[in-house]
Amino acid sequence: MLTLATVEPTSSKAPVLTTGDLTLAVAMDFENVAQDFFVAKSVPPKKQVSLILPGIKDIQIHDWITANRACITSLSFDGFIKELCENYLQNDWEDQIRNQILPSTLASSGKSFWNWSQQLLSLNCLLCNTPSVLDDTALCNHLEAHLDNELKEKVKHSEAQNDKVFKTWVSTVRVLDKAHTTKNKRQLDLIEGALQCQAKHQVTDANALCGHSHRNNAATSTSTTASNCLAPLTEGKHTLLNEHDSCTKCHCFYVGHCSHNCTLGFPTAKGYKTLTIADALAAKKSKATTKMNTKAVSTTISTVDSSNDNIAAAVAVLPQSPGGYTSDSDEDTDVSHHDVSAPIRVKHLFWNCQIHGLINDFPVKTKALLDNSAHLVLICPELVAELGLKRYHLQVPEIVDIALKNSDAKQKCKLFDYIKISFTSLDSVWTSCKAKAIISPGLCAPVILGLPFLQHNSIVTDHANRSCIDKKTNYDLLNPPPCLPPSPPSLTYMNK
Repeated sequence: MLTLATVEPTSSKAPVLTTGDLTLAVAMDFENVAQDFFVAKSVPPKKQVSLILPGIKDIQIHDWITANRACITSLSFDGFIKELCENYLQNDWEDQIRNQILPSTLASSGKSFWNWSQQLLSLNCLLCNTPSVLDDTALCNHLEAHLDNELKEKVKHSEAQNDKVFKTWVSTVRVLDKAHTTKNKRQLDLIEGALQCQAKHQVTDANALCGHSHRNNAATSTSTTASNCLAPLTEGKHTLLNEHDSCTKCHCFYVGHCSHNCTLGFPTAKGYKTLTIADALAAKKSKATTKMNTKAVSTTISTVDSSNDNIAAAVAVLPQSPGGYTSDSDEDTDVSHHDVSAPIRVKHLFWNCQIHGLINDFPVKTKALLDNSAHLVLICPELVAELGLKRYHLQVPEIVDIALKNSDAKQKCKLFDYIKISFTSLDSVWTSCKAKAIISPGLCAPVILGLPFLQHNSIVTDHANRSCIDKKTNYDLLNPPPCLPPSPPSLTYMNK
C-alpha cells in the first residue's frame, strides 16, 4: 500500500515535506505553506529555495537535491516546484484527476450537492494551467448534467436555469437541494411512523386473536374452568383494592398498573388467599423500601456552597430507572379511584429535536430536557462527538457537584469546554437562536436546555398545559402542528 507524503507547517521554521509519494495536491499544499512562510519571514526570492530544502525529508527527493544542489539553488521557487513536479509526479496525474471529475455524479457521491460541488471544484483547481481544466461554464454544465432526476427537474423550473454564473448558480442549487432533502426526509419520517403504527396494531390484533383462541380452547373444558374461576369481587374487596392503588384484575397491591393494562391476568381459585388490610400495608411498606434502595441519581444537580459562590450546577434530578420517565406518579390512575390532591411526580418536559452537525449530511435526532431550574445549557460528550462541532474553552471553568450512585457523597467536577449550537424542531419549522452548551458527563438526558436557552428564545412554559411556546412565533415546541404529506400534483401540471 502506497504512503502519501504530507506537509507539516511550523511557525518558526520552513515547512516540512514528509517521506512518501508526491501528489499534485500535496505539492500545491507545500507550495502554499512555503509562500506563507516567505511572506511572514520576509525572505528574499534568492534565498527562498535554500531555506526550504532542509524541510524535505523524502530520501529520493533529498538525493536528487544533493546531486543537483548548485543548479537547484539557482532556481526561483516557482521553478523549483515545477522541476519537483516534473520529476516526482506520476506521468498520468492529469488523466487521473480528470477521470475523477468526469464520471462523478451527485447520486454516486452519496453527499449533498454543496459538498459534491466543492469536491469537484477542488479537483478542478489542481488542473489549473493544464489543457484539462474546466472553465466556469463547463464546470457548471457538468454539475447540472450529473444531478439526480428530481433535483434536475427543480433546477429546470427555477431561476438557476437562466443564471449560469458559477457562484450564484451553485448557491441557488444548494438552496433547492436542501429544501428537497428536508422534504424527502420528512416524508420518510411520516412513512416510517405509519409503518411503526401499523406494526403495533398488527401485534395488538395478533395478541387479541391468541387470547380469543385461548378462551375458546378453555371453553372446551368447562368443568376445569368452573373449578378454577374466582367469584366476582365484593364491594368491600373492590374498595380495599382501590384505596391501596391496586389492580382489580390480578388482585395485587401497589403493582404500578391498573386493570386495563394488566398483563398478569386473573388469579385462579386454587391457592388463592383472601385479601386483607394487613396484606395491603405489607405491600406498601415493601414497595417504599424497594424504591429507597433502587432509585439513584445519576446527573449533575443544583447546589449552593456557602464557601464558594462560583460553585453551582444546573439541572433537575431524574431517576435512573426507565420507569421514572413514563409514570406520572406512584399512584395508579384507576378510573374508580379519584384523588383531588396533587400527584407525587409528573413527567419531565422532553423536546424531541434535531441538530445539524459537521460529520453527517443529515441532522442528528436527540431528546432535550427543558428545565427552567437550570442556569446552564448542558450537552453530553457522546453527542458532541457524533456532531463533530468545534469545541471552545471556558476562561473560567464551571464547577458543579455530581451526585454519585448509591452514595450520599458529592464530588465536585470542573467543566472546561463548550460548543455553539442551535436546535431545530423535527418538522424543520422552528430553529432556536445559537446557544453555548457546556459539555458535561453524567447527564440524565443528551441535552439539558436551561434558562439561557429558554430566556434567549422567549420561551414561555405552561406546566398545566405542558406547553413551551415561543412568544415571537407562537410555535409550541412540545405540541407542534401536525405534519401532513404534500398534496399530489394537479392533472394540469402533470400534463405539462
